[in-house]
Amino acid sequence: MKWLDGEEFSQNLNKFIKPLLIKGAPSVIQDLKEFYGNAEKVALIEKLLFSYLEQMNASSILEKDDKDEQDPTVLLWLLYFISHHYLFKKDVENALKYVNQAIEHTPTLIDLYTLKGKIMQVAGNRTEAARLFEEARVLDTADRALNAIAACYQVKANQIQKGEDTIAIFFKDCGYDQNIHDNQCLWFEQVCGSYHFKQGEYR
Repeated sequence: MKWLDGEEFSQNLNKFIKPLLIKGAPSVIQDLKEFYGNAEKVALIEKLLFSYLEQMNASSILEKDDKDEQDPTVLLWLLYFISHHYLFKKDVENALKYVNQAIEHTPTLIDLYTLKGKIMQVAGNRTEAARLFEEARVLDTADRALNAIAACYQVKANQIQKGEDTIAIFFKDCGYDQNIHDNQCLWFEQVCGSYHFKQGEYR
């Protein structure tokens, strides 16, 4: 699709997104990020997503010619995609609007809280971003990667000790200093160092 424009782009975009939306593949929206430097393609993406939303709200289908109704999870991921779409456009107000609708639909989906955390980070509210990533973390306390990301957001919110305590959850008896290296988390030390070096102005 990279070299396509206009109607040809829209047709191929539909063929690409629709089956993955039905399948529930949240990463598909990231595959479209490269197009967000092209205003025409952004408009076409938005048009397609909202045409899906209109049909889902009216008849639980994605296109007028569809014969089978979609599962409610399709609406959930569609709201997630639309929120991401607005995040890529740096339209925080609309990004929050649709992620909040998704959370109202399914309040136990971790991806919604991490997405909302990213939106709040873009909005400049680092404390709320850290809170949302912590909320996501406690929904799946066995997820090592999410644990580390939540810790990173806590450091960005000037919650250094809390961040260290969070990332240490998966460390064994030999202690923080040893395991921060054994678990290949030197990036966390870099984040902490950057925060202190810039006197609380980590970016």
